[in-house]
Amino acid sequence: MKSIIIFLLIIYVSGFDNEDNNQGQCDNLCSIDVNEIDVSKFISGTSEEKKEIALLFDKTFHEYGLIRLINTNLTSKLIDKAKEFFSLDSEIKMKYYLNRTHLDTPGYKPLGFESVGNYGGEKQTSSVDSTEAFFTYFKSQSKQLNFSIDTLPEEFHNVIPEYIFQSRKLISIVHNIADLALELDENTFDRNYTSDNASFSLRLTRYLPTKDQEEEELAFGEHQDYLGFTLLQNDNVPGLEVNMNGKWFRVDPKANSLLLLGGQLIERWTNNYWISILHRVATVKQLRYSALIFSGPDLNTLIETLPCKNCTLTKSKYAPVTVQEHLKQKEMATLHH
Repeated sequence: MKSIIIFLLIIYVSGFDNEDNNQGQCDNLCSIDVNEIDVSKFISGTSEEKKEIALLFDKTFHEYGLIRLINTNLTSKLIDKAKEFFSLDSEIKMKYYLNRTHLDTPGYKPLGFESVGNYGGEKQTSSVDSTEAFFTYFKSQSKQLNFSIDTLPEEFHNVIPEYIFQSRKLISIVHNIADLALELDENTFDRNYTSDNASFSLRLTRYLPTKDQEEEELAFGEHQDYLGFTLLQNDNVPGLEVNMNGKWFRVDPKANSLLLLGGQLIERWTNNYWISILHRVATVKQLRYSALIFSGPDLNTLIETLPCKNCTLTKSKYAPVTVQEHLKQKEMATLHH
């Protein structure tokens, strides 16, 4: 297995050493192959198999900041139901309009609601994203949902609770892999996510084609995610792009898989040893759908460099910050006024 990992890394390095040549061979942006891990093998595998998975996880997040997960028990049923909901008349969808002052309840964000590309600055610098979305906020470990099923559109009554349940379990498994990958004590990551002050959310998004196909306007602006690990599920329509070494590359969709990305807190926790990758959604030529789970620790958690060997090789690059302070700084800039 170790020789396979080394081989994969050689492919990546040699590919990026010749980026200019590769770019010239592509019609548009070159696509990249993303390392993948089988979650079921980590759950039921031997101690040695778990270590091999953790090693690949560690190397991949150190170099690239995203990995593909297979055999996760998260199906595409929610994407199908999202298509049904977003196809409804605007008047029906607006009944679920998300009030910005009540961000702990499910709700709909119409086109023109936000501009995620502005997350990094204080001024509005980019146009609003060509998306509409439905958000659901939920607590991490509660056996009961923290919202009434009746607040959800009928299309989501069955699938959203199940998706939340399965995603909670999957995030915990990811945390176990991360602990092993960084050689940390068991439960180092997950213990920060067990209280109901942890910030979890589900975002269903429909990306709309621009009217002028000649325009290079993005469907969703370039950004890093704010918090912990993000689970990303797409339909079969391409659009996701990631920035590596200052250049953009396509990440083509793959059936029956999820992408896992690290947010800014993962970068801070590891003192930049693991990467929070810059990503965006390019202009789409047809409707595109995604389901994202954002996971964040307890709002009172103090984010400071973890005691892992590779995280402490250099002096901490960040001052300690609570999740609440970090989140407040970042989210204010995304709202389009």
